[in-house]
Amino acid sequence: MRKFVIILFFITSIVNAQEKVVSLTECYESMLVNYPLANQTDIYSQSSELNTENLKTGWLPNAELNAQASYQSDAIEIAISAMGNDFGFKGEKDQYKASIDINQLIYDWGRIKSAKQVENVDLKVNQQNAQVELNKVKEQVNQFYFAILILQHNDELLGVMLNDLKTKEISVKSAVKNGVLLRSDLSTLKAEIIKVQQSIYEIQSQRVAAINILSEITGMNLSDESEFEIPEYEIDYEASLNRPESMLFEYQREKLDATSSLISKQNKPTAFAFSQLGYGKPGLNMTSTEFDSYYYVGVGLKWKFWDWSKTKREKQVLSLNKELISTQENSFNTQMSVALKNEKSKIKIYEDAIQSDQEIIKLREEVSESARARLDNGVITSTDYITELSKETQAKINYETHKIQLVQSKVNYLYIKGEL
Repeated sequence: MRKFVIILFFITSIVNAQEKVVSLTECYESMLVNYPLANQTDIYSQSSELNTENLKTGWLPNAELNAQASYQSDAIEIAISAMGNDFGFKGEKDQYKASIDINQLIYDWGRIKSAKQVENVDLKVNQQNAQVELNKVKEQVNQFYFAILILQHNDELLGVMLNDLKTKEISVKSAVKNGVLLRSDLSTLKAEIIKVQQSIYEIQSQRVAAINILSEITGMNLSDESEFEIPEYEIDYEASLNRPESMLFEYQREKLDATSSLISKQNKPTAFAFSQLGYGKPGLNMTSTEFDSYYYVGVGLKWKFWDWSKTKREKQVLSLNKELISTQENSFNTQMSVALKNEKSKIKIYEDAIQSDQEIIKLREEVSESARARLDNGVITSTDYITELSKETQAKINYETHKIQLVQSKVNYLYIKGEL
């Protein structure tokens, strides 16, 4: 049993090592988790919770400890003479007082409730803004992902060309030896082999660099051995725009409405209870010259009924900001509409190009095959053969590139639409 488990473990390890195919969806998912901006949502949430708890304390009693000592230049003095008797009192010039003042909000006309609503909407605005910024990173993911795919296919096609040249090198050596071809034909072929090898090395280096960048963006463990699959997507051209920016504009308007509601309540009356427990000289009895304890309780009302139209102007500012948001939204939608039309045009161009590429490849293969045979018979030089083989390879590179660019344009279209 133990041997079976060990064998199964190694088989699984080998399979996992071989399965290194990376998808665009996996890159998106990893980026949304590992990119530094992903942490902002939790940070905003924690900050909002603290702010909300602070707002709730507005309903809790507010207690303050106050103490003071003072000396005044004069004091109350009352002298009364009646029926032959003199009596009265004289206040102390030095006074001492220590008290605990307690205030309790009774009714605030919805101020705290409105402030909590503003905080909640502010949280949604901040979190949605973080999602908007995070969504923009998908453009970078797309850019490097499809660059890797193009380089990957170019590498493969140049590899096929290199094998073709090396195979032909053997027959050209024999032809030179038999006097059918000149030695310069062999030298030209060898030079082209070196040139293609250089191109392959450059492409592989560019691919590794793009993979490293994509790995940094997504947080995935990618290497030059990773294989990247070409994604398949269907486009619904009738679907409506579903960008995260649209929700952000809506939240921003919602925040302005909540702020306007809060401002409307700033000048409303507030009712509160208050009390004071103290000890001092004198106490509440101003005629006493002894230290004494005292207290008093009561209720109060505050109403700022005139603010010189400050509230009205603040609401006007909010209304103007709301118009500004609508202007920004209209501008954004126009930009997205233009971008969608541009990508839709590219999709049609690439679809037409792919059809033409297939015809060109077929013709180029026939020409290359003919050149290959004529080179063997010494009718043409190796330079002529290399020219035709290069054209065939370039036609295939164009075909594979257009296929990938078609998929990339579809992905870009869906990204602009907000469906990715």
